[in-house]
Order: sequence, then C-alpha cells, then structure tokens
Amino acid sequence: MISILLMSDIHFGSDKALPYIDDSVRFATFQKICMIARQHSIFIIAGDLFEGTIAQNPYYSSIKELLQSLVQEGVKIIYIPGEAELEDNNNIDVIHEIPSTVTLFGRSKNYFDLVLDNEIVYCYGGDSDIASITKASQEGFHIGIFHIDLEENNHNTVDSHVISVKLLKSMPLDFYALGHHHNFSMYKYKNKIIGAYPGSPEAVAPGETGDRYVLSITVMNNEIHQIKRITVNSLRIESLTIQCNSIKSNDELHHILKPYNKPSIVLHCTLEGVRSFDSNHIVALCDRCAGVIFQDNSKLSGEFICAKYKDEKTLKGYFFTELQKNFDNVAGDIMLDIINDIENTCSTYKGDL
Repeated sequence: MISILLMSDIHFGSDKALPYIDDSVRFATFQKICMIARQHSIFIIAGDLFEGTIAQNPYYSSIKELLQSLVQEGVKIIYIPGEAELEDNNNIDVIHEIPSTVTLFGRSKNYFDLVLDNEIVYCYGGDSDIASITKASQEGFHIGIFHIDLEENNHNTVDSHVISVKLLKSMPLDFYALGHHHNFSMYKYKNKIIGAYPGSPEAVAPGETGDRYVLSITVMNNEIHQIKRITVNSLRIESLTIQCNSIKSNDELHHILKPYNKPSIVLHCTLEGVRSFDSNHIVALCDRCAGVIFQDNSKLSGEFICAKYKDEKTLKGYFFTELQKNFDNVAGDIMLDIINDIENTCSTYKGDL
C-alpha cells in the first residue's frame, strides 16, 4: 500500500492576501500539513507554494526546514512550481533550492520513478507537455502532477495551461494530481477516480469559504483505493448576508451572529436592505471572531439618521430633528435616498455654513 498526501495553492507571499489571513496563519496551517505528511509515503505539492519573490519571503527558511526534515525522515516530496512562482524570474534558481525528492521543473526527463515497499510509482509533470506524456512502463502506478486549468467543456484544444475534462478522461496515466483551482474537485471515469484538485488549504480570496483541504490518497494494487479529504485550515471564512429590513432589535442581530462568533472564523458580512442599526454593533457582537470583513450594500433608514443627530446643537441637528417630527409625511424610497444623500453630505462637508 502506498499513501500520498496532495496539497496545492497555499500562496505564501500573496500580495492579494485577505485581511486576517496572512503568512503567519498560512505557516501554522503548513506546519499542520507537514505533520500529516509524516504519516504518508509521498507528499505532493502541486504548485503555488509561494507567490512573489520566494527568497524574500520571511517564512522561506522555515518552510525549507520543515520540508528538509520530511525528506530526512524518508517522506518522498514531489514538488512542481505553479504560475505564481514562475511569474518572477528571480525564482527560477530558487525553485530548485526548495527541499524535495524531485522537483518536476526544467528536467530533460519528464518522469521520475520511486520504489516503495516493492511497488513502483512513476511521477510525471511539471513543465512537460501534458498531451504528449505516455506511460514509461506498463508496471506500477502512474501519476501526473500538473498545475493546470481543467475546463468542463468538451473542446479538444490543448495548451500548456488548459485542458478539457473530456481530454483528461482519454489520457493514459492512472491519476492526475492537480493544482490551480482553489476549491476541491474530483473527476471520475468508468467508476475510477482519475484526477483531483485539493483546493487551497488556507483561503486566498473571500469566496474561499468554509473548510479547506489536503487529500490523503491510498493506492493498492496500482489503483486508487481511497481518497480522503482532511480539513487543515487554521482560519475559515464564513459568508453571511443580513437582510437589514428584518432586524427589529439588537437581540435579533445577536441571535443571527452568535453561531459565527468563534476565534477560528473570519466573517465576511454583507449588509443588504434598509438598516436601522450601527454596523459597528456587528463588530462588537463578533468580539471573538478572528476578524470581520464588511460589504455594506445597505441604506440607513430615515429614522436612524434623524435619531443620530437629534441631540446635536447645530444646524444639522436642528434640520434632522425637524425632519423626524414630520417623517411619517415624507417617508418613501425616493425620500430615503434624499435623506441618505443629505446625511453623507453633512458627514463629509468641512467648510463654513
């Protein structure tokens, strides 16, 4: 039996990093992944381990130490760079300094064979042309490792970065370990699993919500016996849309937010409709969250705006106090827009009246 751990797309050094999910969080997750890798024969990193200039990343040395420790303990590491590593020409030489059993990049030979417990695993990929690869032998288990875009359409056109699902099903290798897509996907053909994306193990963009995975793959008799998703992310993004019209009290808001108020969660909160509460109250109610990201599509209610300024001893305070007295006579969508415009203008105006 051969055990394989597959990961991709952790993106150390991403300048598009989300708030609250930075390289320190990614490193904590990578440490966890390396602990899991110790229980496997092979550890595959299918691209985008880094982004930007690799050697300048503050975690570069620590990541190398973790990988070197795995190699010394006998774990076979197969690494390929992705487009995020290859965008910076300064990375070309550094890529080969990342500890691995084999780095499938810049090799004259498009495969590497491993003998494990009298079983042979052939690993293909890297910058090789995926369409031209054929099995080096009829023995063993043959795995292609590519950082590539897999499309659902049935086009047969192939370039070095895109193939179709239809083409994948016609290709000769036993399994394709894939990187590039940030969400888990698995592909079958004739009741056999032929390929999989593990997705990003820590979110890189706001839409990468919930659990994030690496894949534990068991091979027996040269066939996939089992693929198991292992949740590894240190923080998880949860997406919540609040229809503000329906919120009548702070207790209702507290009830909605309570399930998300956890140290392991970054809450991506979208506000819709007409709002009669201060959005800062959401932050107060999510005091245990790792962070809150707002997307505010709401409009403040006229009542809330008027109440906000009613005690001010200013012309602005007088205006909104008088408006509130007559609010029942002026309410409506158009008037609400006007009141919001007036409030925004009052809030930003810095000159003399």
